Amino acid sequence: MIARLTIDRSASNLRRMSTILLTNDDGIQAPGLQALYEELSTLGETWVIAPHEEKSACGRSVTLSRPLRVSELSKRRLSVDGTPADCVLLAFRSILEEPPKIVVSGINHGFNVGEDLDYSGTVAAAAEAALQGAQISVAVSTDSKSDSSSLANSAKFTRALIEQLLEHPPPKGSYLNVNLPINQTKRIRWTRQGNPLGRGQVIVGNDPRGKQYYWIAERPNEDKPPADTDRGAIEDGCISLSVLTLDRNWQGDWTPPSLWSAGYSEEMP
Repeated sequence: MIARLTIDRSASNLRRMSTILLTNDDGIQAPGLQALYEELSTLGETWVIAPHEEKSACGRSVTLSRPLRVSELSKRRLSVDGTPADCVLLAFRSILEEPPKIVVSGINHGFNVGEDLDYSGTVAAAAEAALQGAQISVAVSTDSKSDSSSLANSAKFTRALIEQLLEHPPPKGSYLNVNLPINQTKRIRWTRQGNPLGRGQVIVGNDPRGKQYYWIAERPNEDKPPADTDRGAIEDGCISLSVLTLDRNWQGDWTPPSLWSAGYSEEMP
C-alpha cells in the first residue's frame, strides 16, 4: 500500500528544495526518463511517477472505470498501472505531501510536433501538470533514433532550460513543448505548433486465423515545413520550443451565425 509520502526538507537552498516530478508515456523503464533523472535530480527532491508500461498516444485520458495500483520500485520511484495524466493527478492529489513545483515529462522516444500534441501522452502529462498548478511544466521529446549519448545531451539541455525558467517563470496556465534533433546543437528556435498533415492511411489485412484487422499507419511527411513551426525548426537542425496554453478559446476573427430565425435569442454576458 502506498501511503502519502513525506518530503525531505534537508536541502540548503530554495532552488534545491524545489520538488520535481518526472513522468512520461514510454513507461517507467524508458531510457529517456532515466536520463532526465540523472541530470535533474541534483536540482531538488526528484520523484519519478510513471506508467508501468508504454502508454504512447493515450492523450490526456484518465482512468475512471477502475482503481489504480501503485508500486514503489525504490525510494521516490513509483510505477502506476494507468496513464501519464493519472500519474500527474496522483502526485498532486495524493502521493506527495506538497505539490511539485516543476514537472518534466519525457524524454519521449520520437518527436511530438504538429497534431501529435493532441495525441501525445507526454505532452498531455505536461498539460495536466499545468492545470494542477505546476509553476514550470515541460514536455521533452527527441528523435526516435536517439542513443544514450543523444538522450544525455537532451537531458542537459532540459536542465539548462529549467534553470532559466526558475529565474523567468512562464505564464500561469502555460506549458512548454520541447523537441530536440538527434544531433547536438546550441541553436534554439521559439516556434508555434506545426500545421496538420494529411490523413494518412489505415492498413487493412487478415490475421493468421483469417480475421480482418485495421492498423492505423503513419501520416505523410510535410515538405518544407514553415520555419516558424516545430517541424520547421527540427528540419533546420534547431531545438524547437513552443509555449502552449490551457486556454483553448478561439482568438481569431469570426462572426458566428445568428440562430434568431430558428427561434433562439442571443444574450450578451
